[in-house]
Amino acid sequence: MKYKALLLDIDGTLVVPGEPCIRPGVVRALRQAQQQGVLVILATGRTAFAAGKEVLAGLRPDYGIYANGAWVLDRQGQTVLEDRLTAQNMYTLVDFCEDYDYPLAFCYEDGYYVYVEYERMRDCYQEMTGHGDHTKDGEDQDRHLQSMPFAAFVMMPPEAVEAYHAKYPGLKFAPYSIDRYDVFKPENSKAEAAKKLLDKLGLSPEEVLAIGDGVNDLEMLELAGCSYAMANAPAQVQAAADHLAPDVRQEGVAAVVREVFLGGNS
Repeated sequence: MKYKALLLDIDGTLVVPGEPCIRPGVVRALRQAQQQGVLVILATGRTAFAAGKEVLAGLRPDYGIYANGAWVLDRQGQTVLEDRLTAQNMYTLVDFCEDYDYPLAFCYEDGYYVYVEYERMRDCYQEMTGHGDHTKDGEDQDRHLQSMPFAAFVMMPPEAVEAYHAKYPGLKFAPYSIDRYDVFKPENSKAEAAKKLLDKLGLSPEEVLAIGDGVNDLEMLELAGCSYAMANAPAQVQAAADHLAPDVRQEGVAAVVREVFLGGNS
């Protein structure tokens, strides 16, 4: 088999925006690929708790790259790699967002702790993922005293991102949608984490097939030996991929898996 691993985004790729979990047809196709020895590796801006059993609908990935590469777990939930934000990263985000009331959440092991504008952020997560319960009221701003966050999520206009960069360079803002951004260390991209994981597994990028739909998937798609962009992806993501998969609403991942790994069988 030419490709030994599948590298998959979640939102907009495996899960339809606004739906709570992966559809059964996609889960069935991925399980069949696993039965043939293909490794299923998730690569997402979510943290692990937000990609749990209720979201994966019974799918058990072999590895998970979470928080845009800051946290990597194996099938048993053991940490393989991690790299957290620094105190300076965190404090500059808090100061900036508080000045303008931009909703800000930090991604920890046990939840999204909202340090600025909790109710607005909770409603945003509910709208995007159907899981507003993952957000926690962190406006006391003390969760980081236990451990530093892996990444952050902010709601702000593009001009505010430019203003932040002018004042505090050093973090990457990857747009999830208009005015909503994953924020993380540039070195913690999905692609960089995938490189490190593949090296540990003794696999080359040429042995990986990647599927994604977001701007934060660009480097991951370019890394893989074969890449598919979802039909619902923006033009720049489609242009970066080798092939186009059907829309997530048409279970595009299942279609690709059946064609490449299952000989066209469902």
